[in-house]
Amino acid sequence: MTEHTKGVLITMVGVLAIAPDSLLIRLIDAPHMTVVFWRAAFAAVAILTAVTLFYRARTPAILRGLGVKGLGYAVFTSLGTTLFVLAVQLTAVANAVFIISLAPVFAAIVSRIFLGERISRRVAVTIGLTIVGAAVIAHGSLSVGGEALVGDILALGAAAMLASAFTVARAARSISMVPAAGVAYVITSLTSLPFLTLGSMQGPDWLFAALLGLVFIPIGASLMALGPRYISSAEVSLLLLLEAVIAPLLVWGIIGETPHPATLAGGAILLVVLAGSNALALRRRRAPPASVPTSVTG
Repeated sequence: MTEHTKGVLITMVGVLAIAPDSLLIRLIDAPHMTVVFWRAAFAAVAILTAVTLFYRARTPAILRGLGVKGLGYAVFTSLGTTLFVLAVQLTAVANAVFIISLAPVFAAIVSRIFLGERISRRVAVTIGLTIVGAAVIAHGSLSVGGEALVGDILALGAAAMLASAFTVARAARSISMVPAAGVAYVITSLTSLPFLTLGSMQGPDWLFAALLGLVFIPIGASLMALGPRYISSAEVSLLLLLEAVIAPLLVWGIIGETPHPATLAGGAILLVVLAGSNALALRRRRAPPASVPTSVTG
């Protein structure tokens, strides 16, 4: 098996593992912040236990070695996951995951501001077209009213926070962010603890929360952190779009949540634009260098 094939398989399994996240959040019948707490608490236990078993006596040194960048990654990830859970509970799952798929676009903007990375013509066009797709989704939520638009806004905030976490990870490539992910869920647990409603979780709720925090999130987060070691960021972004397709299908098939027509239209715009943009980036990356340079745009 080639390194590239290994990277594709690792990332794909990671995406498939995280895809049921939205469905399980919806199946837990408990107050919003209670779901945030238990999802994070289980995930923190699972990830930090795995980190301790892997590093053993070096674990305290590894955690201290995360430094400011590792802590920044943890804080942004904590904010992003909290906003994501709240968004899934307030708006349609399709809305939330389609909007979350904008994270790479936000990452390009944040990287331009804080890392000085140039925004190519391709990325600029991608940003413009994804704004159109997001606006179409928001228009559908306006017509529905209630909490849907609030959920869309929270999903947008989640995308921005996760993009910031991606940017920090890019700036600290020598540091493994798997331990930082465990720290992120500890932060989420502590910040949501004051809002925990005791006694609100029933039998099935504990099962769903345990599956989510002890199985799907640790596997998905760890594998998706490993994938970029073997394949390009464009390929990772393409594979991550699978979640935006699979998650709404799972929710529709199991609990019967049918996306609004505007969500489907806006989501289609986002998926086509993001997939096309990343495919173009991948094609250019793989193309043999020309004998005479003709362009410097990405």
